[in-house]
Amino acid sequence: MVLVAIKGAILEELVLHLLKLVGYSPLIVGDEGTQGGHSGLELEGRGEWHQIDAAALLDHSPAFMYPLRLLVEAKCYAEHRRIGIDVVRNAVGVLKDISENYFNVKSLSAVGSTLHIKTQRYNYQSAIFSTSGYSRGATQYAVAHQIFLIQYERVALFKPAVEGLRDLTEEHFDPKSRSAKEVGQKARMYVRALLARDTLPSEIPFSVAGLNYLNSRLIEPIRGIKGSYFGMLQGKWPMHLLSPKPLPQNLFATTDVLKCRVYGRESTSWSFVPLNLSSNDENWFRLEFDLPEEIAELVKAAEGDKATIANVKMSHFSFISVSGLIGGIRRQVRLELDEEWIGAYLQRVSVADAATSSRD
Repeated sequence: MVLVAIKGAILEELVLHLLKLVGYSPLIVGDEGTQGGHSGLELEGRGEWHQIDAAALLDHSPAFMYPLRLLVEAKCYAEHRRIGIDVVRNAVGVLKDISENYFNVKSLSAVGSTLHIKTQRYNYQSAIFSTSGYSRGATQYAVAHQIFLIQYERVALFKPAVEGLRDLTEEHFDPKSRSAKEVGQKARMYVRALLARDTLPSEIPFSVAGLNYLNSRLIEPIRGIKGSYFGMLQGKWPMHLLSPKPLPQNLFATTDVLKCRVYGRESTSWSFVPLNLSSNDENWFRLEFDLPEEIAELVKAAEGDKATIANVKMSHFSFISVSGLIGGIRRQVRLELDEEWIGAYLQRVSVADAATSSRD
């Protein structure tokens, strides 16, 4: 049994659950342009059907844009084993073919004849989620082809689930199961139903010990994450922001802009907290995040670039556009940050990486 693939499938379901908190819904077989394949969900491309590990739909799209479908791929590798360029290369090819698929739309002309129009119905994007980071080549290739990279390597809130995934063994699964694809698909659907508190599938791919392990080491830690938001650093670099509780509605009742302090200079865990509130205040929050160091280097290099910081009055400024549900309402707010934090982030990550290399 190939556990790496199964762990990746379960991680994708954990990610999909957090995406639901943002406002996405999982794409399922039967939705337009989908079909059930040998290994689960398939999406129709221009040239071929593609097996997709997971995908999500954002049904609230900005004006002048087709509805967004996000292709989700997640990898739970061993600690410090980074995702290579081959994974990103595959994502680029799949995204390109699916994005170029045009659907037939029938309509009646003014004279009553049937018109067949080929139209693009969805705006597809692709994101790769990692528990152990990316190689430099993978990062550069992803940035060049607009594949979003999200990593959880230094997110303390997500760490218990990562450790739970890495500690999964064959003993946690039904010994009658042989095929990794079959087990992965069944485990995916079981975890999805469990997180959603839906009716559980009749086929259980886990052993009795595995079910107890699943609940205590994976489901409970993920359910403990009540705040999930996606942010665009400097308006262009994606980040996944996690919190034990949702962002307080009162804090954004009269404004969409909030100044924040960055924590992490003295540790390997990074987070944003409101600048002018103490941790005892009911409106205080902590948004944890991680950022590939190559992306941080690109952000640092872009300081002062007026094209990057359009509509910002200061010449050097860091900000994050944050999207998600606040008080049950879909909002987009802006966190303004200390401009020096990105340099401190790079320095701290470099120290941590050096320490890891010396231990290895």
